[in-house]
Amino acid sequence: MNAWRVALLGVLVATLALLEPGSPVAAVEQNVASDSFYEVDPESGTLSVSVEATIQNAGGSPASVFYLWAMPGAQNILVQRDGQNLPAEVFAEGGPDGVTLVTVSLPSALRPNGTTSLVMTYGVPAQSGEWVRLERGVIETRFVGQGPGSFVYLDVPTSAENYFDPGCLKAADQPKDVTGAGRERWICGETTLIAINAEDQALLKRCAAADDRCRQRALVSPFNGYVQSISDPSTQGVHQGQVMMGDRPVNLVLHYFIRDGAWAEEQFATATAAAPLLRDLFGFDIEHSTLTMRQSRHILLLGAGGLAFTTQGEVLLTIGTGYDREITVHELAHQWAGHNIAEPWMWEGLAEYATRVLAPQLGYPTVNRPWQSFGVNDPLVLWHNGSSVTNPDYWYGKSGAFFFAFEQAIGGRENMRAVLAMMDDNPERLPLDGRWLIDAGERVSGANLDSLFLGWVFNPSSASGALQERRAAHDTVKGLTSRAATLGLSGLPSDIQANLDAWTFGAITGQVERAGTVLDSYESMLALAASLELPATGAVQQAWSTKPITGAASAVEYQRQVLLAIQDAKERMAQEPEGSPALPKFAAAVEAYTAGNFDEAQTLAGAALAAAEDKITAVRVLEKARLAQVNYHGGMLGRIGLLFMDPAGDLDRADAKLQAGEPTEALNLANSALDAWEGASTRGIKRLTIASGVLFFVFLVLWWVLQRADNQRRSTGPGHALGEKPTASWRDWGNIP
Repeated sequence: MNAWRVALLGVLVATLALLEPGSPVAAVEQNVASDSFYEVDPESGTLSVSVEATIQNAGGSPASVFYLWAMPGAQNILVQRDGQNLPAEVFAEGGPDGVTLVTVSLPSALRPNGTTSLVMTYGVPAQSGEWVRLERGVIETRFVGQGPGSFVYLDVPTSAENYFDPGCLKAADQPKDVTGAGRERWICGETTLIAINAEDQALLKRCAAADDRCRQRALVSPFNGYVQSISDPSTQGVHQGQVMMGDRPVNLVLHYFIRDGAWAEEQFATATAAAPLLRDLFGFDIEHSTLTMRQSRHILLLGAGGLAFTTQGEVLLTIGTGYDREITVHELAHQWAGHNIAEPWMWEGLAEYATRVLAPQLGYPTVNRPWQSFGVNDPLVLWHNGSSVTNPDYWYGKSGAFFFAFEQAIGGRENMRAVLAMMDDNPERLPLDGRWLIDAGERVSGANLDSLFLGWVFNPSSASGALQERRAAHDTVKGLTSRAATLGLSGLPSDIQANLDAWTFGAITGQVERAGTVLDSYESMLALAASLELPATGAVQQAWSTKPITGAASAVEYQRQVLLAIQDAKERMAQEPEGSPALPKFAAAVEAYTAGNFDEAQTLAGAALAAAEDKITAVRVLEKARLAQVNYHGGMLGRIGLLFMDPAGDLDRADAKLQAGEPTEALNLANSALDAWEGASTRGIKRLTIASGVLFFVFLVLWWVLQRADNQRRSTGPGHALGEKPTASWRDWGNIP
């Protein structure tokens, strides 16, 4: 049973007999908004309680007597208003498991709709009953609030081991006096609402901050939540060990109370044997490296024999149900069929299926759930969603039976394992629903499951049309997948598969037509590969099943272009003599293609072509360069143009490279030699022009420097009158006395 659905199975049975006719408060009509603060002390096994309540007179006439609820066995009860003690009368009913009623008399009557604020304090001594266990080292009890309008705050020692009722949250506000005392504060409000919405982080954050919308309101019982707080290790036992699940070890831990040791030993042995079998049945690994089981004596208050917290890898188990071992396996099965599933009939049905599959091997009896005896045939999708049937035997029994019918319809246990193993294939699809299940079953088996799901799961009046549209879409796709299979392709382009998964069928026909043209191109490409005696490779196969139609088309076209490059190179290689440097490059291109390295194959094919062409071109350029060498008469300008160049040497080196089978290098050297001779005169002119410019620049710089020096000498020489113009310059230096 998933923790966040527990509250839908039942409601706490409230101890409200005191409000029946004849009770002390039978005529009292009141509304209450309250905060109850509990200081939990497992060392002594006691509680200290303070209740802050605002009471409204909900009757039609003035009233002076109102009531509050207190824990069973409450002692030293004191009720105050504005610091003044008020008369209070205590009615303790039902022994240690009953609730305590406290009536309070106001000094003056409260008018209709009027309000007053009260503070009640009391202590709770050690005691023991079915639902209340307070003793040294152990506190295990349900808590009393004030019914609708209540928050219950629990301050527990951080040094103890604490476990809270599902729906209780660690409070966002941790007062300094609480943390300073080595405690932490938890808050319980409308625990059913909070437990049902355990995946809604915004709601949890709001409720942890004590938003008034999270106060208890639907549950009329004064009880609100429970806690286990254990400070004495001797009161608790631990079984732990490691089990192999698939190819990895998982830690298994069971925390239990010493007095229930025999029960714990049996449950731990059952869990140790069941966990690997469950992993093999579902075919995928859970996300946790540790599975923790905890004994709880109070979850029966929620109508549950066990609870599974799949996001934390934890399980709560209770004792004395009469089928404890089956519950242990059932709750462990939720680690595979839990928060990854969206619908209650699937998560509970799969857990029921798993417990019954394993029962013969593990030797435990299973609960008889005579679901067919109810005389109804409500579809499984109506569980918690519109059905008037509330008996869990109907839903658990029918959902479990469905999965055996499903297993048979898809061809047996092996196909069932194949379907279950697909549950974690695509995290983006989670949580899974009935639409996923029918698709997965048909994908594995090829069977038509429409009638099975209409008879068991879906509401025929609303689902028949959708199933007909789905069947038409799948029939359209079937021809595509069949043709693709003949070409060695499996699966579907991702955009087609996404529409099938989402049951969005309007675009399927057009998508299938476009995908068909991709197969046409692929078939043509395969023919080209075969003509070149090359394999298909897996590139298109991967793209076909993982990318949209456009991606598959791109993969086909890219591979075709690579093949065309290899084809061109192969035709050219037929003309190459043995020992040609182009041949190894071409062989490497073929090898790269076969390995699926298309970029490298295309590059190498081009390199092979280039090598073949470079040899012919190099011979032609060498001949032209030799002729240029013979006819060279460059004169002085040519000699200047050939300074720092060695065209004759380049020509000799080009010959050597050509003989060594390096035509590209030979071509580069031959081009260099040819360019040197043919462009010698032109380069000579350029170099002379550049040299002249440089010399002229140097002359100008020298003139400027000498002129500046002459001006400076005249400005600092003796005998110059103010304003006298100098008459000498460096040109007549010889006349200077």
